[in-house]
Amino acid sequence: MPIYLIPIIVLAVNQILKLIIETIKGKFSWNHLMSNGGMPSSHSSFAVSAATLIYLTAGPESPIFVLALTTSLVIIWDAFTTRHQIGFQGNILNKLIKELPDKEEYKYPLLNERTGHSLSEVIVGIIVGIGLTWLLF
Repeated sequence: MPIYLIPIIVLAVNQILKLIIETIKGKFSWNHLMSNGGMPSSHSSFAVSAATLIYLTAGPESPIFVLALTTSLVIIWDAFTTRHQIGFQGNILNKLIKELPDKEEYKYPLLNERTGHSLSEVIVGIIVGIGLTWLLF
């Protein structure tokens, strides 16, 4: 198997895991296959999968691994902080919209509340990304 397929497989497995976890929670929707947010973090998993592949093929001292690692950290930080806050703000704004009179409420679209990740979602994404990459490699 070409190694460039490994992060793509890791990403697909994560999205399927999201669908399964949401179904167990009683929130089944095919949209979870392509959605942001949720358990586990696909962004984190995909990024660390690529970094792990570079580690395995080029070694920990290679400049490309350092670049992949730092890029992964930026992606993970963004998922955990910025995008998580956007989802939190979407939740608050949706509550405010629902409090409007019916005539006014329908003037505003509801915002996506599921955009970022909690710490546990990020950690599980990292573990799945590294573990599955090692297994497939």
